[in-house]
Amino acid sequence: MIQQLIIERKVGRLEAGDAFGDWLASVLADRLPGWRGKIRVYRVEPASHVVCRYEFAGTAFSVVGKFFGAPTGAKTRYNADAAMKNEFRRLRHVSGWIRVPHALATNSRFHSVLATEYVPGQTLRELLAAGVSLYDPLTGVAHLLRRLHDGTRTSCKRERDFAYFHAVLDQNALPAHRRKQFDRLLGAWWHGTRPGWNEGCMVHGDATLSNYLFDGGTCAIDFEGSRNHTHPVRDLGILAAELKTSGGSSSRAEDYIGHLLWHYSQSVEEFRRHTAVLPFFMALGYLRIARLPWRAAERDWLLSEAEACLAAVHR
Repeated sequence: MIQQLIIERKVGRLEAGDAFGDWLASVLADRLPGWRGKIRVYRVEPASHVVCRYEFAGTAFSVVGKFFGAPTGAKTRYNADAAMKNEFRRLRHVSGWIRVPHALATNSRFHSVLATEYVPGQTLRELLAAGVSLYDPLTGVAHLLRRLHDGTRTSCKRERDFAYFHAVLDQNALPAHRRKQFDRLLGAWWHGTRPGWNEGCMVHGDATLSNYLFDGGTCAIDFEGSRNHTHPVRDLGILAAELKTSGGSSSRAEDYIGHLLWHYSQSVEEFRRHTAVLPFFMALGYLRIARLPWRAAERDWLLSEAEACLAAVHR
């Protein structure tokens, strides 16, 4: 299985007098009073937008700039300013329950940039690639997601989850006969009687291995895809699919998934309820991965796994 690790690449520096650098310095005036100097620039890849880390020379301080007006992924038609402001608000909102990078400021003049605190540490993906056991980190992620979901508890508008599922299917551009099979299975889930469909909350929305950092604690990053009135197991299912497709032992991945659900759940009955819904959202997770161009070699396998998960509705 292919693992795309997040890398930083030095791309230059901002000299004193640079307009963007001066704006960053003004945002940080209370943290770096009277600071004047160079700012080293590091490009963070891969990412769906241009993302850079800005390191203030002579200090131990860095910030991250995410430029919504400079997309690098397939999605290029959207309101960049609205997306910038939305993630700023969401980071500020969820910081009352979980650790996220502090949202510092936004600026429409510089390609709709969101400036956030830089959080050092290793991602789940980096830990996995290094051969580190994920049991303790996944415990931290489970508790973080539980606090997020409990703090934002609301009703579940399950039509939104199904609409998103259909949108991801559209992005996979399946042959007509294959799409018809997926639509049939989704219909069975819609009309089924699985427990727990009334639970809703704000979900992280992009629960990939690259979006959880560890530096002695657990920090979630990238809330652009967060959504309200969504089933909480959506985050768990997407992360479970990531674990299953990240390489290594299949049995170890299943152990990790069970560990994640167990530490997220607060009772045996709740664990069973979440486990019953998990295949639906794992299928969504597989389809999200299948649409990625750098996973093309695994596409057939990913589609088959997604279909097998949805077929669990009949079991």
